[in-house]
Amino acid sequence: MNKLFVDYLDPKIPIEQRLYSTFKKMEIPSDQQNSILAFLDPIKVKDEATYKHSIRVGILASCIAHFMRLDEKALLYSGLLHDIGKTQTQLSTLQKTENWTPADTEEIKNHVLDGYRMIRGYFDFSAEVILWHHRFQIDGYPKKLPTPLHEYSEGSKVMIALYGRILSLADHFDASHRINSKFGPLTGEEIKEKMLKFNPDQKALIERLYKVQIFTTKTY
Repeated sequence: MNKLFVDYLDPKIPIEQRLYSTFKKMEIPSDQQNSILAFLDPIKVKDEATYKHSIRVGILASCIAHFMRLDEKALLYSGLLHDIGKTQTQLSTLQKTENWTPADTEEIKNHVLDGYRMIRGYFDFSAEVILWHHRFQIDGYPKKLPTPLHEYSEGSKVMIALYGRILSLADHFDASHRINSKFGPLTGEEIKEKMLKFNPDQKALIERLYKVQIFTTKTY
């Protein structure tokens, strides 16, 4: 398979080694590790690029959570699982890098609700969070959210939306390193400009994330 992403992490360290190190650092119980990996395995088999993207987004989102003094585990899980609905997406659409059509766009949108349905009942809070990770972009989706899985407090509802916003930033940053006919490959500085342009409500946070090197302009 041709390379689909520009590396911003040192490629000498395997992505799964990074994941296991994160599990260990955060003291994730072995049963939860196994459940997460069981959900990730089908996407690993179907499309390794999406699998690695999911791991990077999970780790990145947990780092943002640590920086903001939020729940690292909640954002790790949400990031790792945010794209598992793409197991239901046609491989030809999933791996397409040019000649994108409106039909492709509509098909790819299904992955959010598909992923939500896959993990609800197992990781309910993460299921609620991943519903938000494409809602902050231009023409965001899904337009209508499902009825909440539980009677959440107002505070919990606010946190779900906040975590969804953080997840969207981690996803956008990593996805901006994807090589395609429309944008790339982009330099690290071009990606930073893109992050600031398309997330005007989060400029201050984005600048801080670059300053503490959670986001980076470095590429390999």
